[in-house]
Amino acid sequence: MRDLDKLLRDTCKLSPLIFRIFIQSFNKNIHLTNAPGKIMPKKSSTLSGFYQDQGVIQLESRSKMKESQLMGAALLPIPYGTRLEVTLTYDEVDYLHGSNGVVWATYDLRQAEIIKAALLAQSIACEVREQSLPGAQLHLLCITEAHEISAAVDFIWREPSGLRLQPDWWYPAGAENASFSKWLNGM
Repeated sequence: MRDLDKLLRDTCKLSPLIFRIFIQSFNKNIHLTNAPGKIMPKKSSTLSGFYQDQGVIQLESRSKMKESQLMGAALLPIPYGTRLEVTLTYDEVDYLHGSNGVVWATYDLRQAEIIKAALLAQSIACEVREQSLPGAQLHLLCITEAHEISAAVDFIWREPSGLRLQPDWWYPAGAENASFSKWLNGM
């Protein structure tokens, strides 16, 4: 999500361009499935390249970056041509599969309220809860009856006959959720 993007950028000291390249590489390398009720595994991705000269790292994608962008400070002296790999590992927060009753998360309160109304119309009891994140408020759709979680997940994003929504974090930071807009406009 957007705050994960910011946290990773700040922690790894990656420039927005390098971070976006990394995330694109990460998305291509991730092959995990998350079944309801399962513990979310650690996810990781590796960004590879080689040390060119004077703090410049040439990535396999042909992009270049300064080692100070990656580490915040210069590394130890590295011989020219040394192969480098940076691995990012994290535990993903599960906002989609019913962990603690949560089946959806969005920064958009309007979106949360409209989806809540759609769930209530399906006779699925739910509520919107707030989660404070650094610099943002996240709105969580929580199912109040455990036996209705699977039906809610199916309705929101899993089944073609439902809303067919994609999570906000599939879109660039600040962009509208196009899947929500498409559903809202009857398309």
